[in-house]
Amino acid sequence: MHITQSSIVVDQTNVSYDHFQMGSKQVCFLISGASYLYDHPYFYYSRMALLARGIDVICIHYVTEELFSMTDAESNMCMTRRVDAVVSEVLATHPYENVQFIAKSLGTIPLAALLAKPNLQTARFVFLTPVLTEVVEQIANSSQTGLLVIGTADKFYDEVALETCRTSQLTIDVIEGANHSLDQGFEVDPSLAVLGHVVRQIEANLFEPLPK
Repeated sequence: MHITQSSIVVDQTNVSYDHFQMGSKQVCFLISGASYLYDHPYFYYSRMALLARGIDVICIHYVTEELFSMTDAESNMCMTRRVDAVVSEVLATHPYENVQFIAKSLGTIPLAALLAKPNLQTARFVFLTPVLTEVVEQIANSSQTGLLVIGTADKFYDEVALETCRTSQLTIDVIEGANHSLDQGFEVDPSLAVLGHVVRQIEANLFEPLPK
């Protein structure tokens, strides 16, 4: 495995990304939340599962402090431009044949914007704890397969929006009692059980199981 760090300037801001290169024709872009970063459990184990299958991984570092001084609309557009720029650059400079995405929380906003891109209609998308009211229309109008996971104790859980998302091709997995971190309160064992379940769901929706 070879790891490189690259960057691209978007709107006068330097947006960096880490590229875990396994020599694969497949790539998965990881898009973090505001504070849920790539060393946190759902990204850590997703990356482990991807690298175990020899799939290249891109971790995009798009979050900066200035995002939080913007209006929601401005911030959403800025995030989307940053993420889209990295994705476009990587796909223009590497001959990937299979593209996947995993985003969490805030990162699901720029991810949802990518659903409309013509060159990503065969990509697979995983939305972890999405900001449902911000992404519902884009998901409902999408045709890609993938996964959406949210807990009933998540502050962004919205039954009406979730029902609208069910018109998409995404597998919808609602975790009873899970919060925005997909934890079961402060209960360790149930939270670890959810982690294992969700990682298996990601594996099932992105690729075939590893041979035993």
